Amino acid sequence: MTTPGSSSRVVIPPVMGIHVQDSMDVMIARNTARRTAALLGFSSTNRAQIASAVAVLADIIVNAEQPQTIHLNGLRNGAQTGIQISCSAPWLAGANPDDALFVLRGKLGDMMDEVSIDSGELPKISMILWLSAARTTQEVNAV
Repeated sequence: MTTPGSSSRVVIPPVMGIHVQDSMDVMIARNTARRTAALLGFSSTNRAQIASAVAVLADIIVNAEQPQTIHLNGLRNGAQTGIQISCSAPWLAGANPDDALFVLRGKLGDMMDEVSIDSGELPKISMILWLSAARTTQEVNAV
């Protein structure tokens, strides 16, 4: 399956979903993101970074009071592998996508390589962190 916006990006396992409704779900989302990132070979530092980005997104969902499912999946673009984090964002309907993206990037800082908001009929937030030699675990580097 290819991802929107790029015909060469292919979704790969693991594929996880976390329904976020309340503050307890923020912790579950953080832990699930950490485990998903580990399955993809990210270092412990980058697993924490990914978990923090997911927690930011989960906090936004809780504050918007519109439960959503955060989707976590592996992503391949040629030889490059990464993790994609996405969710629907109905609270952004009617908002200026550039303004919303500016605010989201402000909350995330440099945690993710790519952050986008698809402002279609049902807005969608998507974030990607690509795996690199500096971001892999030693076990993956040794293989």
